[in-house]
Amino acid sequence: MKQTKIEDEATPGEGKEPGTVKRILLLLQCLVDHPGESAQALAQRLNLPRSTVHRLLATLRENDYAGHETGGTFGPGLELYRMAARLGGDMPYRRLAEPCLQALSEEFHETSLLTLLERRHLKMFHAASGSPDDPMRYNISLNVLEPLVWGATARAILAHLSPAEIQAAIDASGPSPVQGLTPDAREINAALADIRRDGHAVTYSHRTPNTVGVGAPFFNAEGQVVGSLGFLIPTFRWEQSDIERVLAALREAAGALSAQLGYRVAAPNT
Repeated sequence: MKQTKIEDEATPGEGKEPGTVKRILLLLQCLVDHPGESAQALAQRLNLPRSTVHRLLATLRENDYAGHETGGTFGPGLELYRMAARLGGDMPYRRLAEPCLQALSEEFHETSLLTLLERRHLKMFHAASGSPDDPMRYNISLNVLEPLVWGATARAILAHLSPAEIQAAIDASGPSPVQGLTPDAREINAALADIRRDGHAVTYSHRTPNTVGVGAPFFNAEGQVVGSLGFLIPTFRWEQSDIERVLAALREAAGALSAQLGYRVAAPNT
């Protein structure tokens, strides 16, 4: 079990308050990241005496920041859930994603995209983009609702919706913007299965001529898809690129963003 070493931050004459605050904050973090652990396990994780953890837990429970669960374990309290719900509705996805977009564009010299799901209407929109230092770049229209059927950043999202939502999105979609393709439910569902298997989507000239779209989904703490990170790459540059490196970097960036949002990959069954 990974331990977190906590040092007393108080200086002589200042008492123990700073150290206590830090302990409480790290304990709150453990309750959120590792719910259902005993006081002993939390003490080991924090490298603190069990008596200290019990005292801190009592303070948190009194204020509904910690809950005492079945079997003598502890987890987040109702007040933490209330705060998370308030903040979740205003999650600053753009601010969180912009460093990823900038890093991706700088590394690969391509236009990167943050695409978000508008679930109520089963649409998506580009919320931000990263521009490379290259004369051949794309002008991205931001905050415009578009179908979920066409484009890699859209399909990376669509793949993780419910079957009913997928069918509704297909039914509501018109022809592809560039080639005028009619939505084919069989082709789309086969492509979505590949996306779920591979962790990324790749499309060719769906929305922009002579362009390859690439997208990887990211998820919130409840495991629901929120959006995707992606690239728009001219076809001739895509064919000359290290494709596996591009895809791996995109999946890694999307995974890091998911982790920032509190998403945890379920441990495999043994």
